[in-house]
Amino acid sequence: MIRIPISWLEWGARHNLWSRPHFLCREVSEAPLDEEMMPNLVYDEVRGGHRKWAHMLCPRCSEHIQLQTAAGSNWKITCDWLHRPTVQPSIWETEGCGAHFFVRKGRLIWCP
Repeated sequence: MIRIPISWLEWGARHNLWSRPHFLCREVSEAPLDEEMMPNLVYDEVRGGHRKWAHMLCPRCSEHIQLQTAAGSNWKITCDWLHRPTVQPSIWETEGCGAHFFVRKGRLIWCP
């Protein structure tokens, strides 16, 4: 699948050519350091061609959230050609602020 470079998407959003979704997806080969993580990015950790973890900052409290995405785990992440992530099922930050939300095609959807 052909994907547009994230830098092009960010440029287009800065110049009002399109509306940037709340989250974009970036594939990485190892876990990002907390101080290097950017808000509004989901880091898809892929090793040897297999998804292992999804990393993101909580949209409410900015704590590092790690979701195991390896085969047989609860969470699944998919990214489309515009780098918009979808994470299934919902994400519930039980140890921190209690945020409970979905990420669907890059959109943040809060649970009531």
